[in-house]
Amino acid sequence: MNFNDAWQFPIVAGCTLCGLYFAMDYFGKDAVNYFLMVYIALGGGAGVKSILQAIFGDVFGKYDKDLLIDINVKMIGLEVQVTLFDLLCLSISGV
Repeated sequence: MNFNDAWQFPIVAGCTLCGLYFAMDYFGKDAVNYFLMVYIALGGGAGVKSILQAIFGDVFGKYDKDLLIDINVKMIGLEVQVTLFDLLCLSISGV
């Protein structure tokens, strides 16, 4: 972490918390809660995938080759590639 990151952190954190407050005020607490649960499950899915690969090695390699979802939006730099193993890890993380 350098000085640039250090001074930007409180500003980004404050904007995030204000945005969360206004989202709860506008959409309601339940809608924001579902959004946060989905966001945490997506991050957890990546964590579960790395843990399973570290423990079992390349046992799930054949499920991690073929893409089920392949989305690429060059205008905003969005690239989403999902395999069957990713969906398995997402379901484990969601539980």
